[in-house]
Amino acid sequence: MITQGKAISHGARAIEYSMEKDKAQLVKVNDLPENIEPLAMWSRMMQHQHQCMKDRYNPKPIKLNALRFEISPAKEESAGWTMTDWQNLADEFIAVLDGIDRRCGKPDSHLKPTNIKNSQYVVSLHTDSKSGIPHLHIVANRIDNMGKTNDAHYIGERAVHAANIINERRGWVQSVQRRDENIQQISEDCIAILKAMPEFDWETYSQMLNAKGYDIKLIKDDKEVVKGYAIRKGNSIYKSSILGKSRKLMPSKIEATWVGLHASDKQTAIQSKEVCTQTMAHNNKEVMPQSKPSIYHYSITVDGEQLEVDIPDMVKSVFDEEFGSLDEEVKQTNLFKVAALLFAGYLDAAILWRLQAEVVAVPVADGVKIRTMMSVTGLFVVQKWQNGSANRLNVAGVDSISFIINHDVKVNMTNLLCLCRIARA
Repeated sequence: MITQGKAISHGARAIEYSMEKDKAQLVKVNDLPENIEPLAMWSRMMQHQHQCMKDRYNPKPIKLNALRFEISPAKEESAGWTMTDWQNLADEFIAVLDGIDRRCGKPDSHLKPTNIKNSQYVVSLHTDSKSGIPHLHIVANRIDNMGKTNDAHYIGERAVHAANIINERRGWVQSVQRRDENIQQISEDCIAILKAMPEFDWETYSQMLNAKGYDIKLIKDDKEVVKGYAIRKGNSIYKSSILGKSRKLMPSKIEATWVGLHASDKQTAIQSKEVCTQTMAHNNKEVMPQSKPSIYHYSITVDGEQLEVDIPDMVKSVFDEEFGSLDEEVKQTNLFKVAALLFAGYLDAAILWRLQAEVVAVPVADGVKIRTMMSVTGLFVVQKWQNGSANRLNVAGVDSISFIINHDVKVNMTNLLCLCRIARA
């Protein structure tokens, strides 16, 4: 079971939503008539608040005038429940919540207990969620029947604590474990959707998530570029930053994730084509002449060292197909040579070809850090520093040193590595 709790200033809307949402069922009311309209119930709550404020010689109403809670057991935990079972859960939750006077994990802290049991409140059951998981809504008056204010400090944390106590009592899955399971399930579904997409676009991605029963909310900037998104599962919301390994489902990484997933598909397709060709030749009992493929030779100089690279015609064709959208100058001088180095196994040289290291040294003079900067080209700079040879870079006696690696925006090293794997196949 998971719960949410919050102090709100829109009690009227909350109680109306709680009672009039499609398929909503009234579970219980406390110190209020059952046969009146939702807004009439809220009106009685406000009358009580005004009277209490008047008795306190304080004419100003409280801003956060209601407490709202959502209580959602797992589908299997509430299977076959009657209305009496839901009433018992509401009563148990309120009793446990009112008994909390310490923050979870902080026994030295002190909280003023709530008195929801002796307050005006409404409990409703909703079953309209796309997940099909029934859940309770509770809207309670901030002022209890004694005229005292229900304390709202850490009310969300208290609600979670109360849920964990009930989970332990009933042998249910704890909220943290349930959260981890949901994150894992959502991540797996997102990866499956990306694998099924012939090309990536946000509209298709959102539609396929909706088809699996999720709600997705895209966050865009003023140029309609997606900067973030969140996925709702049941009554919980999960940001993209916590989905997938290494945050690979975030907007900044999701297209590269799609490329990586489909790179393996291309490799498999090439391998399958070769097997099919070999099988057909064998079945026809034909001996195919083994002609030596055309070889393209390149001499590439990197950091003073000349490297010889031989590229088969088939591999060059794969590169030409991938780089077809680039202008000829870029293809021949930059990307193509990086890809060729990667294919030949010269990983360090390929990285060195496209990276520039900028050394930022911070010498110390009389206890004061003085920032100096110099630009150098070559992976040897990083290697020298890692080897402890900072004096060879004329930055001896520095307090700290860091490196800023600037990637050419037209070069995606991950994509090139995937491309070389395809070519090697």
